[in-house]
Amino acid sequence: MRTWISRLAWGVALLAIPAAGAAGAQPVDIKGYGMVGNVNFTAADSFDAVLGSSSGVLFGGGAEVGIPLGGLYVGVGGWRYEQDGERVFVSDGQVFPLGIPVTVQVTPIEITGGWRFRNFSQRFVPYAGAGWSSYRYKETSQFAEAGEDVDERYTGFHILAGAEFRLATWLGLGGEVAWARIPDALGEGGASEAFDETDLGGTSLRLKISIGR
Repeated sequence: MRTWISRLAWGVALLAIPAAGAAGAQPVDIKGYGMVGNVNFTAADSFDAVLGSSSGVLFGGGAEVGIPLGGLYVGVGGWRYEQDGERVFVSDGQVFPLGIPVTVQVTPIEITGGWRFRNFSQRFVPYAGAGWSSYRYKETSQFAEAGEDVDERYTGFHILAGAEFRLATWLGLGGEVAWARIPDALGEGGASEAFDETDLGGTSLRLKISIGR
């Protein structure tokens, strides 16, 4: 995932160079960030049946480029969720544990374009954005038979909104809420088929620490 994020971040930066030249002396703002948060998956019944909860901690990071065209910015980031659980069998809405350990990993990559409302305050900057999401879903078990493990990638979109407080010129602390829809990713077997849940997206709350302008 780090390789993908690095490549995409360089691509975002290179795309911003022509805009910077067209805007004259206005600087291009470039910053990196780390984040920690909590995600609540839309497929709540499926995740709860297998993992005991439909929410969990996420960790991630990324980079953003503020293009010198008002408050326009573009960014690329990624995060990871991982939780251990147990394979189950679902019949008429009842969940029967099978005693087979399983690990679920969800690793999204998000490319976002948005607007920072810089006129609101010099130190407190609200923002909003939307973009393309690519979610890798991985399900592994030590005792899995052929075809039981899953390692697939699905695409969708996301929207987000938040605010950043500038602690110093090169240091910021912010929070945001994001919602993603990743359709037709689940529902072809197991608990998700039984509960008729197909969306791998969800809602996440994130705390971000950024370094850069």
